[in-house]
Amino acid sequence: MEKEILQVQMLGGFSLVYQGKTRVFERNYTSKSMQLLQILFLHLGNGIPKEQLLDELYSRDDVENRNGSLNNTIFRLRRQLEAAGLPEGKYFSLKDGIYRWDPVISVETDLSLFEKKLEESREETDEEKKVELLKEACSMYKGEFLPNMIGEDWAAVANIHYRDLYFEALQELCGYLKEKEHFETIYQLTTAAAQIYPFEVWQLWRIDSLIAMNRYQDAIVVYKEATKHFFDDLGLPPSQKMLERFQLMSERIQQSVGALGEIKRGLREKEDQKGAYYCSFPSFIDIYHVIGRMMERNGISVYIMLCTLTDKNGEIRMGTDRNKEASKALKIAICNSLRRGDFYTRYNESQFLIMLSGTTLENCQVISARIDRNFRKDFAGHFRINYYMASVAELREEREEDPILFTSAVDCWGNTRK
Repeated sequence: MEKEILQVQMLGGFSLVYQGKTRVFERNYTSKSMQLLQILFLHLGNGIPKEQLLDELYSRDDVENRNGSLNNTIFRLRRQLEAAGLPEGKYFSLKDGIYRWDPVISVETDLSLFEKKLEESREETDEEKKVELLKEACSMYKGEFLPNMIGEDWAAVANIHYRDLYFEALQELCGYLKEKEHFETIYQLTTAAAQIYPFEVWQLWRIDSLIAMNRYQDAIVVYKEATKHFFDDLGLPPSQKMLERFQLMSERIQQSVGALGEIKRGLREKEDQKGAYYCSFPSFIDIYHVIGRMMERNGISVYIMLCTLTDKNGEIRMGTDRNKEASKALKIAICNSLRRGDFYTRYNESQFLIMLSGTTLENCQVISARIDRNFRKDFAGHFRINYYMASVAELREEREEDPILFTSAVDCWGNTRK
């Protein structure tokens, strides 16, 4: 009679299914016994040398007798497997210095199925069959390898290996699908990838597929989600590639025909916003160009102010929870310190750009002092703001190869600001 198969999931989590039932072990899935089981499943085909197994289990621990600890761990794991409803058996064997799973019952892991499907796709010469195999392989990738174990070196190495296999397969698959103009499938596949890895490459694939389907509003939503992630979690501004997509989407939306009522709703502000107008970085660039052209006609003076958030020692510290809180507070302080006709944007987690029209260099000092007062209500002594400003007229006169010269507030105003 054919043996029952123990089905093991290791991508996106860890679970075992035997005879149609999920087998439950102790709650601590990072214990030594569970690590031992996971390592043996990872090396199911060829086994693992004993010395390597000892290193992976105990290299970070101060264990005098590693052999004894391993034997105790094996004993506990056998008891746990039997308590979970698996048949009695030896389960582990040591031969010629190699530990292997002793097949009391057959084991099938999602890792082996994933790699087998990828191998089949490499050997397949028919393009349509290759595409289907790649689709099946990508659908098997449910998440990172043992996410609860990423802190262990052996798990981190395996995680990178399987992630790279997934990325290579998905890139190849998207290339085939793009040639066939199967954009909806590309969008679904890369959306699944972006939920696991919200990296720029998968967001760009999502945006490009939506643009190809003329779904510009949906593409804008993806763009905003992606840039918010880059700002909030990574402290990064949108890349040039992202800005190019934004420009393309904006142009396509503007070219579409809309009813008068729909156009009016689009022009109306969503809420009665107090203080200065916050806009995305691409929109700020457009406003900068428009204001620059207006200056040629009416001669108004416009300044760009760069606000850089640092710690009390003058160092930029992006990525910390405290810095993120300070960045949010600075955004509020800027909004409440400016006029409704002024514009501002966030360039990254620690830098904001402000456009001040109809003002003077002296007034910039007043505005920066106002921002300081509003900001320091919550963050006095922990953070400071460095201010730099430049006249838009001077910026527009500079050649493209010239550096953009912002003047420090200290240079403009001396040491009068405390």
